[in-house]
Formats: sequence, structure tokens, C-alpha cells
Amino acid sequence: MPGPADLPLAGLRVGVTAARKAAEQSALLERRGAEVVWAPALSVDPYRVDAEALRALTAEVVAEPVDLLLGTTGIGMRTWFRAAEADGTLDGLVAHLDRAEIVARGPKTVGALRQRGLREDWVSPVEEVADMVRHLDGRDLTGRRVVLQEYGQALDGEAATLRERGAEVVVVTIYRVEDVDDAGPLLALVREVAAGRVDAVTFTSPPAVRALMGLAESEGHDAAVARAFGSTVVASCVGPVTAAAFEDWEIPTIHPDRSRLGAMVKQLESTLVERAAGTTR
Repeated sequence: MPGPADLPLAGLRVGVTAARKAAEQSALLERRGAEVVWAPALSVDPYRVDAEALRALTAEVVAEPVDLLLGTTGIGMRTWFRAAEADGTLDGLVAHLDRAEIVARGPKTVGALRQRGLREDWVSPVEEVADMVRHLDGRDLTGRRVVLQEYGQALDGEAATLRERGAEVVVVTIYRVEDVDDAGPLLALVREVAAGRVDAVTFTSPPAVRALMGLAESEGHDAAVARAFGSTVVASCVGPVTAAAFEDWEIPTIHPDRSRLGAMVKQLESTLVERAAGTTR
């Protein structure tokens, strides 16, 4: 029976920046022999909803017909529907959205919509908000009322693009991602990355990337962190949206074809094993 030293990631250290599902991710890595350094980049309870503001936005949405709904996250849509259910406005909201054309970012969003009896008209194959907007290229949006479900980060650019095409855009902010209360563990991880004392760091959201790199900049470690990620430390992202957050720092990343936690861990395992064997950079 294989011992700990025979596991594929034995002797390797992996930083985990996730707040949600951190235990699940850590277990996947530890079962492969990795030493996990957990340093949450965001609040453990990041999805904080302003109930009064969301109630007002729901009322604005149902005040007039909706031509197009852009649903961007499963958790966002589920949170919106639960809030409407608590307010007694769910049936009216669903009936209103059922008359709209629905564009979804990915399967999680689709699942949240179908749970309430709504059917999507198109789903982004790459699960990107930018792809959803590109899908509408060439469409005359003049006078069309578009509801854009915003998740933890602002979608001001996407909303502006739709407005430039003539659409009336209602941005529905479901929640805001909050910074971690205690940045000590994240700062410690920044220093470990800068010194090359970890083999990889995983990221499951763009705000987590910006939190770590922002802290690195504020502490004067950004150059060393960028060098480390460009050489000895792997920046492993759950998908292309998270990977794109590194573009401002020109940091190379890896991400799986499917934006799933298990796929990310499997890809990271393969990358680190190949690197240890001397077959990668």
C-alpha cells in the first residue's frame, strides 16, 4: 500500500486563497500529498446582500417589461430568487423574466434558472461575461430593456457597452465580495511566494487574485511575487475569468478547460508532477 511519500504531490507546498469550499479544496490537495497553506483572500462569508437595495432593484425590474436577461452566476441568481421569495415577490419576478430572452454564463446559472422554471435561450460555451456581450454583437438593442445580473465584481464596462448599443440597462447587484477580516495569513503567503517557498497557489475568483496582488503591491513585494509566478511558482486558476485577472501583472497562469474545482486540482497535479520530472519549464 502506497505511503505518504508515494503520493504525487508529496513534499510540495500549495497555497489556497479560497474562502468558500476551502476545506474541500484542501482535502483534494492533501489526499495527493501536498502541504496546504491556507490564506483566504476574501471574507469567509463574502456574499453579503443589501436586502433593502435588492428589494428596490427587484421592484424596478418588474416595473416594466424585460426584453433580455443576462444571468452571470448561479449563486447570484439563487440568492436573488430566495430574497424575492422571502419578500413574497418571487412569482411576479419569475413570470416577468419568463417573457424575456435569457442569456446565461454557464451551467451553474442555467441550473439556478431552471430550478425556478425559467429556460435559457443561449449559454456561453466559455462561461465568460464578455462572451455573453459578444453574443449580442450586431443586434439592434435600441430601446431594448436589458437586466444585467451583477456578481461580486462590478460590470460597469459591460453595462456601458450595452448602453452604447442603445439598450436601457438595469444592473441588479446581488452581493458584494468583502475583503478578508484578518489579512495576516494572506500577507504571510505573499512573502512565501516572493521567497519561492511554495510550489503553487490556487485562485477561484478574480477578486482573490486582486486581493493577493494588491497586498503584494502595498507591501512592496509585487515585483518578487511576479518573478516567482513567472518561474518557480504555479498560479493555478479555476477558469479563464480568474486567469484573466492576472493580465495586469503579465503573470502566466494555468486553468482547466472546465471551470471546476476538481478539474483545477487535477490539472495542477499534472503540472507539478511534470515539472518535478523536469519536463516543464
